Amino acid sequence: MKPVLANARRVLRWLWAGMLAMSGCLWWAKRRLRSSGAVVPLMLHRVLGEADYLKTNSLPGIVVRERTFRELVAHVVSRFEPVDLRQAEPGKSGSRIRVAFTFDDGWSDNYSVAFPITREYEVPLTVFLCPGLIDRKSPFWPEPAVALMRAIRPAAEDSEIEAAIESLKKYPTEARAQHLAKLSEQAREQGTSIGPSNVDHTLSWAAIAEMDRAGVNFGSHTQTHQILTTVPLDAARKELRESKTAIEIALNKRCDAFAYPNGSWSTETQRLLAEEGFRLAVTTERGAWTATCDRLAIPRSNISEDNVVGPTGRFSPTVFEYMTFWKSWRATKAKSRLEFRANQQPRPVTL
Repeated sequence: MKPVLANARRVLRWLWAGMLAMSGCLWWAKRRLRSSGAVVPLMLHRVLGEADYLKTNSLPGIVVRERTFRELVAHVVSRFEPVDLRQAEPGKSGSRIRVAFTFDDGWSDNYSVAFPITREYEVPLTVFLCPGLIDRKSPFWPEPAVALMRAIRPAAEDSEIEAAIESLKKYPTEARAQHLAKLSEQAREQGTSIGPSNVDHTLSWAAIAEMDRAGVNFGSHTQTHQILTTVPLDAARKELRESKTAIEIALNKRCDAFAYPNGSWSTETQRLLAEEGFRLAVTTERGAWTATCDRLAIPRSNISEDNVVGPTGRFSPTVFEYMTFWKSWRATKAKSRLEFRANQQPRPVTL
């Protein structure tokens, strides 16, 4: 998306969010969430300082600036109730909406940037790890793919690259590897050499241990970030079992929380999770965690730089609340309606 169009979209969203706030609609949505005892889990991936924010090959949809994250955390602490995802029990109403902070993938900036901020504000934190990808540079395929695409087409818009990455997610593993190999060859032919990024690095076990001692919770994100719905069930079970075992051995405590890679899940993967001893699992589907939610399919609200800032590029409380509470309430309401209709059975005809 071109900068002008991106900024126009940001302005329109900010205006719409402001209108909802002034009309009382946003207040009503928050009131309904609070009175129902809903928990609103936030899904983050990366928090970067300005220099690293400009260098990373991670897609914009998973990155937040350090200053934005600090202001977001401060706002949540002042207006809402940060809670531990693993200890939260939806259905209990209170004076404030409960918000849970979660991070996927286990990037090193979770320790170097996000952790000091959440510790300063005493905010509970849950991080979902891939033990097989600990302490590695660019261990997930999208970052090298983005680097190659940017090298081959420097003028390509982020939206074009993001669309290409989404398309590649649907490829079988071997086919995707072959496509990336072709991109690498094309980059070499153009005289461009792409190496692992120092910015895009995962957590070390030493950092994980320190965070654990400070009270951070760690869950599984599979062993090597396999999308469970795209691999055989035996391979999916192995990913779950190996990751759970690795985390439990490293931290000497139970690991019973899980985050689905790419948010992809099915009844079969839920069954595997239950059989392997997982107590709760989070998706990437927007919504609030209510008392009627399946504990192995808990919705979350994605947080990225673009969806929590206003026209000036600074954190906007109104935009944040619109993107989280308003949209979570709407999604939860829509899901309830669908479930109600699905449960309606035709009345038997009596003669």
